[in-house]
Amino acid sequence: MKICELLKKVSYQVICGSDQAEVTGISKDNRKAAAGDLFLCISGTRFDTHEESIIAALAEKGVKVFVTEKEISLPEGVDCTVIRVKNTREAGAYLYSAWYQDPAEKMTMIAITGSKGKTTTTHMLGAILEKAGLKVGTIGTNGAIFNGEVHELANTTPDFDEAQKYLREMADSGVQACVFEVSSQGMKYHRVDGIEFDYGIFMNIQTGDHIGPNEHESFEDYIYWKAQVVNHSRLAFIHSDDEFHEDFMELVTCPHEFFGSGEEADYRAFDIEKTFDEEEDQPGISFKTAGKVEDSFWLNLPGDFNVWNALAAIAVADHMQIPVSAMKEALSTMHIKGRDDIVYKGKFSVCVDFAHNGASAWHHLQALREYRPKRLVCVFGADGNRSVGRRHGMGEAAGKLADFSIVTSGHNRWETFEAILEDIKVGLHRAEHPEYIAIKDRKEAIRYAIENAQEGDLITILGLGHETWQEEMGVKSPHSDTEYVKEVLRDIGLLS
Repeated sequence: MKICELLKKVSYQVICGSDQAEVTGISKDNRKAAAGDLFLCISGTRFDTHEESIIAALAEKGVKVFVTEKEISLPEGVDCTVIRVKNTREAGAYLYSAWYQDPAEKMTMIAITGSKGKTTTTHMLGAILEKAGLKVGTIGTNGAIFNGEVHELANTTPDFDEAQKYLREMADSGVQACVFEVSSQGMKYHRVDGIEFDYGIFMNIQTGDHIGPNEHESFEDYIYWKAQVVNHSRLAFIHSDDEFHEDFMELVTCPHEFFGSGEEADYRAFDIEKTFDEEEDQPGISFKTAGKVEDSFWLNLPGDFNVWNALAAIAVADHMQIPVSAMKEALSTMHIKGRDDIVYKGKFSVCVDFAHNGASAWHHLQALREYRPKRLVCVFGADGNRSVGRRHGMGEAAGKLADFSIVTSGHNRWETFEAILEDIKVGLHRAEHPEYIAIKDRKEAIRYAIENAQEGDLITILGLGHETWQEEMGVKSPHSDTEYVKEVLRDIGLLS
C-alpha cells in the first residue's frame, strides 16, 4: 500500500524519500517491526521510539518508512522515507484505519462513555440488538466480543492498532453493529480518532475519579474529553439527570437528545419499583417509559441506576428501529460477566463485580442489599498508581454498606499493599464502627470469606470482575476471581 493512501486523511510533510513508496506492513512496536514496514514513532512517558538507537536498529531490520512528530537521525547511507506529522498518535489512528480499509464504515458504530455504567449499558444494548436479529460486536472492559469469542484487551478502550484490527475482523465476519466503550483516556490519547460514531451515549461523570498524575490533570480535562466522545458521533444521547449535565452540555457540539426522569427528556423513565421473586430469590426492577417510547419494562438486575443504563440502550435501539418486544425480552434476561454476577447460590451466595471506585462500589453494595442477605461481606482491594480518591471512596462504601469487609490486594501495580491499605482505611473509618480485617493475598482473602461464611451471607468480591489476571509490582499473574471461587467451593465440597 502506498504511503499517500495510508495518510489520505492526515496533514503531513515529506522530510526525505517519497510518499509514493509502497509498504508491506505497519507497526508502532519496535520489537515487532519487519522489513518493508512503515514504522510509527511514538513519544511515550517511559519510552520514545524516536531515539537514534531505535531508529538505527529498525533501519537495519529493513523498515522502509518512518512517521515521526520530531526530528530523527537516520544512519548514514540508509535509503528510507521520513514523514513528519504534528502528532503521531493522532495520525496513527487514521493510518491504521486506512490500513484496515476503514472497517468502521461497514457497521453501525455506537460509543458509550461515563464514569460508571459503560460496560452494563454496552451489554444491554448488545443484547437488545442481538435479540432483534442483528449480528453484534462489543469492545470494552470485558474484551472484544464477537462470533461467540472473547478477545482480552489491556485497556477498556484499546489503542488504535488493536481497535482497528478487531473492527476489521468484525466487519469481515458480518457484524452489523459495534457497541464500543470509549473512555476519556481513550479519547484523549486518540485511540478512536478516525472513527465516526453513528450514536454516542453520555451516562455520567464523577468528581475525584480518573484524576491524578497518571490520568487526567483536572476535572475540567476529564469532562472535556468525555464530551469529545459524543462530539465524535452523528447523534448523542445525554443523561439529563447527571449532576454535571449542564457543564457537559456547554462542551457538546453535535445533535443530541436526552434521557432521564425529567419532563424535558426525549426518553423518560418513571414509576420505578424494586421487585423480588421469592421463588427464584431474584431481585429486579420495573419501570415505565414515556416520550419517544411508551411502555413498561422489567430488569432482572437490582439497582435503580440500572434503569438509566437500560434507558440509554432503549433510546439508541429506538433510533435503530428495534421492536420494543426485543428490548423487553433482552432486558429481562440479562447476564453480564463480572457485573453483579452471582457465581454461586446455596446456603450462602457469592458475587463477583468489577466495581473499582467509590461510586461503583457504593451503587453495587446498595444493589446487593436487594437480595436481602443475612450479612453482606465485601472482599475488595483498590488500584495502585491511580487516584487516592478511589481508595477513600471504596473504603467508605464498604465501611458504611457492608456488614464485614476483607481488604486485600487488587492491581497494586507499582505500589505496596501496605500503602494502599492506609488510604483505604481513611474511607473505612468514615463509618462509625467499620468491621474489617486485612489479608494481603487475594486468594487467601477469598478463601477466608468462603470458609467462614454463615448461612444467608452474600459475599461480594470487588475490583477485578471478569479479568483473568492481577498486576503486582509490574508483573501480571493469571488470576480469575470467579474461577478461584469455584476452586474453593470444590475444595470444601460445595461444588463437584
